[in-house]
Amino acid sequence: MGYFKEGCWLQPHLLCSVTIFFLLFFSFNAQAQQQERIWNYAEVRADSNNDNTLDHLGERVTITGIANIQTGLLHEHYLQVFVQNDSSGISVFAMDIDIPFESGDSLVVKGKVDRYNGLAEVHADSYQVFKKGSSPPAPKPLDLAMVNPSKYLGMLVEGEGNIIEKGNSFNGKYVRIASSKDATKTMMVYVSNFHHLFDDFNFDVLSVGDKIVVCGIISEYNPDFPEEETYKMFLRTPQDLEYAGIPQFYMLLLLSGLGIITIIIVGWVVMLRRQVDSKTSVIKESLNEKELLLREIHHRVKNSLAIVSGLIELQLDSTESAEAQGILQDSQTRIRSMALIHEKLYQTESLSEIELDNYLKELVEAIHGTFTEYQEHVELIFELEKVELDVDRVIPCGLLVNELVVNAFKHAFEKNKRGLLKVGLYKQNGDITLKVADNGPGVPDDFSFHEEGNLGSMLVDTFAAQLNAKTEIATNGKGSTFLFTFPRN
Repeated sequence: MGYFKEGCWLQPHLLCSVTIFFLLFFSFNAQAQQQERIWNYAEVRADSNNDNTLDHLGERVTITGIANIQTGLLHEHYLQVFVQNDSSGISVFAMDIDIPFESGDSLVVKGKVDRYNGLAEVHADSYQVFKKGSSPPAPKPLDLAMVNPSKYLGMLVEGEGNIIEKGNSFNGKYVRIASSKDATKTMMVYVSNFHHLFDDFNFDVLSVGDKIVVCGIISEYNPDFPEEETYKMFLRTPQDLEYAGIPQFYMLLLLSGLGIITIIIVGWVVMLRRQVDSKTSVIKESLNEKELLLREIHHRVKNSLAIVSGLIELQLDSTESAEAQGILQDSQTRIRSMALIHEKLYQTESLSEIELDNYLKELVEAIHGTFTEYQEHVELIFELEKVELDVDRVIPCGLLVNELVVNAFKHAFEKNKRGLLKVGLYKQNGDITLKVADNGPGVPDDFSFHEEGNLGSMLVDTFAAQLNAKTEIATNGKGSTFLFTFPRN
């Protein structure tokens, strides 16, 4: 009985101990199960009463996701990364990087719900890394993220836009881009000065108006203060920013380079031009001196021939023989013919070519003036087209006309009878035709310069040969016509 009573007294105590043990076991197990539960990102960000205080602030949670950025980029020492799934993403932070990981690795993160400048994040106590077996998360369209950025927090996005602003702020540097589909939607593209590759992001080459293609992670700043709230796209590496087209910086650099090259070329051309002008000036001065010298030579030759003509005139006055006087007069006309050529040369701008038409007219009129007894009775008729010839061909041409005109005055005309002397110069098909005609008795039908034994005929034949001229002689008893056709060049 006593034994029974004692056992009964011990049994309630044992029962209480067992009960307390099971209560503690189940309570601890429930807390462990609650702590091991995988939280979704919406639960971590939950603010059911919109008082800017997270519902689970400070609570311990476990989350999973795929890293969309590797460790050590956004901060060299701290664990500052983002993980995401197909529909959302979230920031993960810790004071130390325990295990480095790459973009695309899967993570299981344990820590407490925290907030940094209004941004909900998980302050990690520990995390596990499962190396990636596939590629990193596929970026979402940037245009959609610009329309509703809060939906894409912590997620990787990609797209293009036009730069509308550029600056240095928020402890880093940034450009603001407008959507290519809706210019009213914008997004700040940002690089923190804590970024491990901060200096490699060369924003200096970017200008307002440039079009760029970017890939980065959407984050939020200062959501507790709506007037200061902004969404930023964190760039991971310099490869996340590419140019769509040619940046204005490079265009300006190219234009500046072209401008410098143009200035150099223009300066070089100006320098060469000055050198050429200087040398040209020297050459022109030399040519002017030579032209003056040639003019002086022609002038002196003309004067010398005039002196010779004057000496012949003196000889004529002292010669009684009619035959000798005729020979001297013929020589005098030939000398005057050549003197007239040199006179034309130093009076004209060209020292190598003479206007043959004007020269022949003056020559014939001068010969006409020497035969004073025929001046009133012989009419001169000129049909002269404008022709310029070099002096080497003008001389034989003038001497040839001189012989024919002098011969006409001597043999074709009679005193007190009206005479006609026609001199023509024509251009046709690259040839020049010289014509001398009179209304005298004419030459014999079998006349030929080759067969005549006098000096005049021999000279005419010689001058025609020098001109490479084809000779034609026509006579009908009422006059003679002499035609000489030679090539212009």
